[in-house]
Amino acid sequence: MPSDPAQSDPDTFCEAPAAYIVETYFVLRMVIAAGALVLPAALLLWVALDQGVTMMGSLSAFYYSPARSIFVGILVAIGVALVAYRGYTRGENALLNAAGVLSIVVALVPTGDSSLPGLTVAGVVHTVAAVGFFVLAALSIFFYGQETLGSLPDPTLRRRYRVAYRVLAGLVVAFPASAVLVAWVVGPSVALFAGEAAALYAFAGFWLVKTYELARSQVHRRVV
Repeated sequence: MPSDPAQSDPDTFCEAPAAYIVETYFVLRMVIAAGALVLPAALLLWVALDQGVTMMGSLSAFYYSPARSIFVGILVAIGVALVAYRGYTRGENALLNAAGVLSIVVALVPTGDSSLPGLTVAGVVHTVAAVGFFVLAALSIFFYGQETLGSLPDPTLRRRYRVAYRVLAGLVVAFPASAVLVAWVVGPSVALFAGEAAALYAFAGFWLVKTYELARSQVHRRVV
């Protein structure tokens, strides 16, 4: 009986088409997590290495700096990956698609320039999109993060994952909300940057923990 050509071909990454699909699925998850982790760190590193770039009061404010390319590029990459990613349920998929579109809007429609007075249409659109992104991300985690836990045989482990996902969902909203409140009370400061960065890290934390959970439960095999 002839062997599977995919298993004998040294030029293929995986032993079978199903494995190829699964690996692609997990790589896409890592792109989303890595983008959220890298963005704040990359901007801070640029500030540290380039004397021509000053520390900004928010992630979005870096649009008006030489680091614009990093800000725009990473947010667009996250947005495209979220849209391309297929949620486990229709509800999760819809929320992630919408969040991905809003991430791209945040990247391409600049926030208001702090050096200019008054509000602008672009600034309002940017703010609404940024708030919407975090809200939709939190909703997707809170309502659908636990959908695959039934594949784990240990009820204690399922409970721990469920608690972790709900905490992370709360942090994705609480961090930027508290930072906006502080910035509104004391004026523009790096508090907003810190809150946005913390929210992105909570968002990335969910994708990393969820990926580990999926790898343990092997629920990803249902995708193929």
